[in-house]
Amino acid sequence: MNVDKIFNIPSNKIPSGKNKRKLSANPNIEVLKAVRLHNEEQEDGPFVESGSSSKKKVVRISDEVEEKEYYIDDYEEYEKQEEEEEEGGRFYGGGLTEEQKRILDLVDQVDVEEVGRDTFAFALDVAGVRKMILKLEKAITKNQELRVKFPDDPTKFMESEADLDEGIKHLLTLTEVPDLYSQVVQMGAVPSIVSLLSHENTDIAIDVVELLNELTDEDVVAENDEDAMKVFIDSLLENQVLELLIQNLSRLNEDETNDKQGIFNTLGVIENFTSFDPSLSEKLVKDTSILQWILTRIKVRTFDSNRQYCSEILAILLQNSRANRLKLGELSGVDTLLQVLNAYKRKDPKDADETEMMENFFDALCSALAEPEIKTLFLEGEGVELMLIMMKEKMMSRMRSIKILDYALSNPEGANCCERFVDIFGLKTLFSNFMRKGLKKFKKSYRSFSEAEEEEHIIGIIVSLLKNLPQNSEHRLRLFNKFIENDLEKVDRLLEMREAYELKVSVVDKEIEEEKKELEDDEIDDEMLDEMYMKRLNAGLFTLQLVDLTIAWICYEEPMIKEHVTILLNRTGRSLANVKTILEGRTDFLIFSNLCFYYSSTDKFSLIRIDGTSNNQIK
Repeated sequence: MNVDKIFNIPSNKIPSGKNKRKLSANPNIEVLKAVRLHNEEQEDGPFVESGSSSKKKVVRISDEVEEKEYYIDDYEEYEKQEEEEEEGGRFYGGGLTEEQKRILDLVDQVDVEEVGRDTFAFALDVAGVRKMILKLEKAITKNQELRVKFPDDPTKFMESEADLDEGIKHLLTLTEVPDLYSQVVQMGAVPSIVSLLSHENTDIAIDVVELLNELTDEDVVAENDEDAMKVFIDSLLENQVLELLIQNLSRLNEDETNDKQGIFNTLGVIENFTSFDPSLSEKLVKDTSILQWILTRIKVRTFDSNRQYCSEILAILLQNSRANRLKLGELSGVDTLLQVLNAYKRKDPKDADETEMMENFFDALCSALAEPEIKTLFLEGEGVELMLIMMKEKMMSRMRSIKILDYALSNPEGANCCERFVDIFGLKTLFSNFMRKGLKKFKKSYRSFSEAEEEEHIIGIIVSLLKNLPQNSEHRLRLFNKFIENDLEKVDRLLEMREAYELKVSVVDKEIEEEKKELEDDEIDDEMLDEMYMKRLNAGLFTLQLVDLTIAWICYEEPMIKEHVTILLNRTGRSLANVKTILEGRTDFLIFSNLCFYYSSTDKFSLIRIDGTSNNQIK
């Protein structure tokens, strides 16, 4: 078959590909009509002026080389044909005749059939899976034999490696039938798949990582397929997949696009495993060097998707594991987190992805600060100072720095952090935020800002200071001076917050009472009561309890404050008895150092020492 003849291309004029295709230097009308007209006879020679009465018009055909004029008879008919072809012919159909289109369709059909025979030869059933596994095993064996036989001649085993790559990609179709994962395990395919993670060719290892990422994706497995997934993951773990995955990371170079994607998929596999079974996070940190690798990776200041993913995995690993948090401390991870967060003390993230990364770093640090040992490292690493700077700078990081301080200063283990906070003049910045100074401008700048969340953490810090600062110490006197100064304006703000949160909680309480009226007593179980309580907490009950606890404490220690509070409460028809009612809901709040609240059967409650000695009464 003469292809040149079919497409009307002179054999000696085929373009080399280096330059854009052009018309011939001296075009004639035959070339023009051959391109524009479908299945019409061509006339020999150029058009010449005839004696007919048809309209004539000079048509100029331009070429980069030269220009010539050609005369075309019946210009109106020519123009009409040109318009029709531009609408549905040359520019939309590629300038091909019907015969040429049929030939191309036949070629495409042959290509599709060949791909179909090669790619989709395996049915997605047990027999089809067995064929895929056998083909992969053969490809692995052949590739290993050729690599051993010709270790210094890659051309000898290149084709077998392509077959191996193809066999791995065939297994991606298993995501359509996750219920057959257990069959893959029974056929003994898992050891072969995992062994390829250490293949000499990193491209093969990257293919396996992609396969594992797709097969273990949480979106693939429905509830009824969880057993099959568990069998598959257990088999992977038995074959040391975690160790091989992390070892493979050291072979990948992120300057290469393929390797960079391989690292991203490796992190995806880790997320899939820990999402399916959170307890695997401890095994991962214990048996591999993943935590050290992540800490090294996040030190790179340039933002990219892999650094962001590392921040997310780090937050996941530290979320519910004391062992992982302590390991973080051993690896100087607290200092590393403080270093990466230091970049945001005076500047904001550039976009939403970088903002998410920054928040992941803060979340990881919050989780770690649940451990007393980490609080010590945080103090030694000048974490209190860094968070205070962020509060002062009023950048986006301010919202998270207040949360970090709330975690760092809480519980008796945070006593040293409390004293350091007062020593570096943190009370001034804290109470400035407490009084909402500059808040209006800040809210306009950051739409994601949550005033309720910030108020909760600020009150949490104040409660921790009341709890941890030693009695009659200079630090404690400085704290109470803040409440007394400027005509007790901080106390007024406390009562303002109390009124606002009490109103929010009362609205939800009414809704809950209405729900209870519509239910029978036997229909209200413990689960439903827990849901109702969570609804009250979400409405602001937790913050209200913290506010009332602060009020009760400062009234106990400072009679002048108690008198002022009593007067303001009476103006709204309330008294300290209302404060007592709120506090009775959470007795676990009421133990502070060697003090606790004790409730009598009367309308009074006393602040007493644990040894039983009464100190004062709040009526």
